[in-house]
Amino acid sequence: MCSYPLLLSLSLLPAGLFAQADAAQKTVLDQLTGGTTRQWSIVGTKAAPDAACGTTDRYYTFQRSPAQVVVQECSGGKFASRTLPLTSWTTNGKSGIAFGGSSYEVKELHAGAPVCKGNANCIRLASVPDGKTDATTTIYLTR
Repeated sequence: MCSYPLLLSLSLLPAGLFAQADAAQKTVLDQLTGGTTRQWSIVGTKAAPDAACGTTDRYYTFQRSPAQVVVQECSGGKFASRTLPLTSWTTNGKSGIAFGGSSYEVKELHAGAPVCKGNANCIRLASVPDGKTDATTTIYLTR
């Protein structure tokens, strides 16, 4: 015999999971956008966004509304920009963002992590395999 409290708990479980997923997506977007718009650079980028740049210099400006990311990549000594739609996702208890055809898990790193080179605001975007290939991409950002 099933008790009513157990039945009620089970019926509320999906709603609780959706609420957690929404909160996780909001947290990821808040972290990247600062609530509105926030610019990040690849760890090690030396050039300012409007200066001559090197091949590894890159900036990402995440914007909440409309949800998009502006990627500024160095090409021929100058930054070239492209704007990509930004979405958030939650699957199997994990959450992240997607843009440019890839999905990424977002993890905040501490300044002491070697890749962060002492930068206090440091995050890692680790791509999630798409099922077609096991290849992954990792992007380390700071601001």
